[in-house]
Amino acid sequence: MAEAQAPGDALAGLDLHISKAAPEGAILAAIDLLDRDGLSRFVAGFAPTHILHLAGLSSVSQAGGSPAETWQANVVGLLNLAEAVIAGAPGSTLLFASSGEVYGRAFLAGTALDERTVPMPANTYARTKLAGERLLADVLPAAGIRSVALRPFNHIGPGQDERFVVASFACQIARIEAGLSEPVLEVGDLSARRDFLDVGDVVAAYAAVIRRTDDFETASIFNVGSGRARPISELLDGLRERARVPFEIRIATDRLRPSEIPTASGDASALTRATGWQPRIALANSLARILDEARTRIQS
Repeated sequence: MAEAQAPGDALAGLDLHISKAAPEGAILAAIDLLDRDGLSRFVAGFAPTHILHLAGLSSVSQAGGSPAETWQANVVGLLNLAEAVIAGAPGSTLLFASSGEVYGRAFLAGTALDERTVPMPANTYARTKLAGERLLADVLPAAGIRSVALRPFNHIGPGQDERFVVASFACQIARIEAGLSEPVLEVGDLSARRDFLDVGDVVAAYAAVIRRTDDFETASIFNVGSGRARPISELLDGLRERARVPFEIRIATDRLRPSEIPTASGDASALTRATGWQPRIALANSLARILDEARTRIQS
C-alpha cells in the first residue's frame, strides 16, 4: 500500500510467503494469522497505526469445498489479528477487506445495492466475510480501535489466479495462441452480470480510505464498486477482440456453477462522498494488460 504512504512512514507486510516484488524499504515477514504468538510479537514490535487486512480464502468455489478451512482462515485468523492489534497497536485503525458477496440474495432486487441494504449471504465465503465484519464491530470499539469494513466487488487484473473467470479466459487464449491447446475456449454461464473493477482502482480505494480514516466513525462500511453490472460475455468479447488467433467457444458443464443471482453490483457513492474516489481505469486497458500478462505467464 505504498500509495497511501506519506514521507517518513514505515510499511510492513505479512504473508505466508515473502514476496520478491515488495516495495523498497518495506518490512516483510512470513507469518500465518493462525500463529497467535508470532502475530502478536510482530504487531507489538512494529506498532502500526493502520492495518489493512487482505488475507483469507478468496475463491467462492474453493470456500464452498473447504468450509472448515475457510472459517479458520477468514474468521479465526481475523480474530487473532484483532487481538494482536488490541494488545500491540492501541489507537490504531483496522481496515478489513470484506466482500460485496455479503449481499447475496439481496441482489435479487436487480439494482446496485448500497450499504443500507441488509446482507443476505448465500455461500460459505460470504458468510465468513459478514461474520468478520460483525466480529470487528464487537471487539474493536471497546478497545479504542477504529475499524472500517470495505466491500469490494469483482477484481480483475494481471496475475490473477485462473480460478477467477477473466484470468481463466485470458490464460486459455494465451495457451491457444502458443499452440499449447486446441482452439477452443471453455466457458461457464456468460449471461451472469457482475460489477468488475480493475485491481488498480481497488487499491486506490483502499489508499483513499487509509488517508481519511480519522474522518470516519468506528465500524464504518463502504462498498468498492463501479455501480455497473456487466455480462461476463462482454469481458470475453473484449479479450477475443485482442486475441491473435481465432477460436471457438464451448460451454463446459464443470464450469457451470449453480447461482440464483443473475445480476450483482454495488453503489459506491458513499465512498466517493467520503474520499473522492472513483474508478478510473478503462475496461479495455484492464483487459489488454490481463491478456499480455497471461501470454508472459504461459510462455515462462
